[in-house]
Amino acid sequence: MKKHIYTLMFLFLMGTTLFAQENYTDKHKDFSFIMPDNWQCVRYNNTKYNLVLGEKVNDVIQTIVISSEKFKGSMKEYVEYTLENLKMYLPQISFIKNEVFVNNSNIESWKLISENDYENRMLRQYYYILKNNDMFFICVASVAQETSKEIEDVFDMSMSTFKLLDKPLDKLQSNSDTKTENKKED
Repeated sequence: MKKHIYTLMFLFLMGTTLFAQENYTDKHKDFSFIMPDNWQCVRYNNTKYNLVLGEKVNDVIQTIVISSEKFKGSMKEYVEYTLENLKMYLPQISFIKNEVFVNNSNIESWKLISENDYENRMLRQYYYILKNNDMFFICVASVAQETSKEIEDVFDMSMSTFKLLDKPLDKLQSNSDTKTENKKED
């Protein structure tokens, strides 16, 4: 009987290992999340955070680009600010979703989905915006527009695991890429 229990425990642990996904933790230890299966982190130029790369589909490499920004304002104000900027720099962009996103850590979050012509390739982009006080983390997942619709579930599952790591707020703010002050005051 003990032999069967040990065998079952071994198989359970092996199964857990075989299906484990890789965790992304940024070098500043601001946050972490579970990456989609078989994706990897890649250092790119002098970016603050690593890129997360998936497979190449229809000549487009699936990517998740991460940035952070200090912004004094609500999630609603930040989303409006983001939409205005995206429309200014990418006039051809169209949004197909603009909604609250819920993650496992109960971080205030938002999700935008857009379609955009980038260098003569139609992209679908998933913007996950996560707020911690005056610090906003933006994770943008880009794929070829023709990519299977199931990729949204993959990104949602990955971003639902986004969690802030224990770190004093002043250290989070000093690590931000850009200092942006909201034009509006409450």
